[in-house]
Amino acid sequence: MLADLVRQFVPEPWVADLDFDHMEPVQTTYHVPGMPKRASDVVWRIPLRTGSGVIYLLLLLEFQSDALRWMVVRIVAYTCLLWLQLLHEKQLPADGLLPPVFPVVLHNGDSPWLMPVRLRDLIGLPEDSPLWSFQPDGQFFLIDEIKHAKRDLDQRDSLSALVFKIEQCQDPEELPVLVNEVIAWFERYPEFADLKLVMTAMFRNAIAAMTGEKVDEAKATLDLLEVKTMLQTNMENWRKNWQNEKLKEWHQEWGQASERQGKTEVLLRQLHRRFPDLPKWVEQKVIDAKTELLEEWTDLILDARSLEDIFGDEMQITH
Repeated sequence: MLADLVRQFVPEPWVADLDFDHMEPVQTTYHVPGMPKRASDVVWRIPLRTGSGVIYLLLLLEFQSDALRWMVVRIVAYTCLLWLQLLHEKQLPADGLLPPVFPVVLHNGDSPWLMPVRLRDLIGLPEDSPLWSFQPDGQFFLIDEIKHAKRDLDQRDSLSALVFKIEQCQDPEELPVLVNEVIAWFERYPEFADLKLVMTAMFRNAIAAMTGEKVDEAKATLDLLEVKTMLQTNMENWRKNWQNEKLKEWHQEWGQASERQGKTEVLLRQLHRRFPDLPKWVEQKVIDAKTELLEEWTDLILDARSLEDIFGDEMQITH
């Protein structure tokens, strides 16, 4: 899955030189003081096909909704600690030079990542300062799931793309379709059958998150076909419960937003969640709309399968 993630979502030419068939995980022993070591921080040692060395891929899975302003500081610290560990274990290559590190942050929050990815953007120095040559440098490669629209993900024959679609899914009615897509993918690539358990667990967690049901550990052995049957059996009740809960959630948010601006922000947030590739003209239409129209559009989101279901003929007028 990691190899698929890098091949699909890191558009760098040198990725073709990575020998994923002989990659191996690195057991890290370090942690940043004051920050708990997280199981989501993963390091892999990947040889180069040219035989001229290795690269260490440092992957951080960021599950928080809000992007962390100081993430690049953590990345630089982790990189240095990884090098210190290699020095301590005498794992340097024959040339005695530090091996390169490629840091990747995979963010699956509800909002796009807007924080710096370069360390120099957080250092308070004028561009022409002579002190720049003495400052540490570093940056990370960002994979921001929410910026990959469903249309883009549909065009990728990739398990990582399917994972993104599951994590972006906000409507229980879309889950059966996704289950069928995952089953079809494994039929095309039976050599990855061991990953079926991972995908089944993802669906169980997605169902629990959207329906409010607790994850039943007794059902941990379910396979994908059983998940599909379970979804078909319970979908109608889940749909009704999901709509009722969403209405309560949105009405609570609206009750707290005493001004029209707050209601506009709530509607835009729900539109972005439902339609990640939301056109700019829709955002502007929502910003310009009166309160009564905002309320009408918000009620339509629950059953809408497309923007036309919400805005109707206004889409044609706009274009």
